[in-house]
Amino acid sequence: MKKSLLAVIMLTSVLMLVSCYKSTNPNRKRGSSGKTLEVLVVANEDVYSGSVKDSILAILQQPQECLNQPEQCFDVVNVPESSLRNSDMFKTHRNLIMINVADSNSNSVKMANDYWAQPQIMFDFRLSSRDSVAPFLRRYMPIIKREVRKCEHPRILRAYKAIENYGLMQKLSDKFGFDITVSNEYYLCKMTSDFAWLRKETKDFSIGIIIKTKPYSKTSDFEQSVILDQLDSTMKHIPGPVDSSWMGTERRIEAQTQKVDFNDHYCVETRGLWHLLGKGFLGGPYVNYTLLAPDGENIVMLTGYVMAPGKNKRDYLMQAESICYTIKFVDKNKKEQ
Repeated sequence: MKKSLLAVIMLTSVLMLVSCYKSTNPNRKRGSSGKTLEVLVVANEDVYSGSVKDSILAILQQPQECLNQPEQCFDVVNVPESSLRNSDMFKTHRNLIMINVADSNSNSVKMANDYWAQPQIMFDFRLSSRDSVAPFLRRYMPIIKREVRKCEHPRILRAYKAIENYGLMQKLSDKFGFDITVSNEYYLCKMTSDFAWLRKETKDFSIGIIIKTKPYSKTSDFEQSVILDQLDSTMKHIPGPVDSSWMGTERRIEAQTQKVDFNDHYCVETRGLWHLLGKGFLGGPYVNYTLLAPDGENIVMLTGYVMAPGKNKRDYLMQAESICYTIKFVDKNKKEQ
């Protein structure tokens, strides 16, 4: 199953790289708009209606994987093609899916980054019939999910830039040899020679970032069972809100693991659920990135988790994911210079 999914992703990536738009104005870009994981579907009423509309929504609003309550992948907003042509407001939306159906179309899909705004991802489906909409959208959904999520990272980073926690970021850089961007909403709970735990606490939710480093020994370090065992070993040092409780991975629900493009580093992403061990009943989602450091001798594990009882967690987890993606390894030679 996992191999077939990766094959689909590789194949469709190649197809889309062959057929990409170029930006209309590469030198000046407006900032993009739109809520977290919101997709603007540009399609006329003759397309976005009836069973075709139902299919579009079913595909784009399918449940996001590895959340402990049902939440859809994307929030969907629809506008007709005329609205896009006549309004700069819609052109600056961060995530665009354009669906045009006409007999003269040849069933093509094009992708563009930062076409009208930045960051922005646009998919342009030119299809010959309404019957083609659902199959094509379903086929490219893995790519759409990947690219929309990637587009969220710079948006969140841009928001954090104005409120960076410079002191904490410097501590992490000095300790681990890489930079990671966090806002001043986060504070350091624990740090050892190979471990750090950061938290953001509000009255409604908590977001945590766990950093763990270890020597690389063999390729099995990137297998799911090894990653989960290491997560349990690391989470054991994170206490729960009541005495004699601590975090651990939830094994009764299968975690999902895949290789991902992580800032050009070899990386395995694992999504799953955590829960309290010992006493208590709290839990929530996590995302882990296990990557090989540039020296080829060490592994860095970055884990973002969310605790938000009774609240939707998708967008909070997206924040944690984006923080993980800010990692930049320090070039020791340049630093010494």
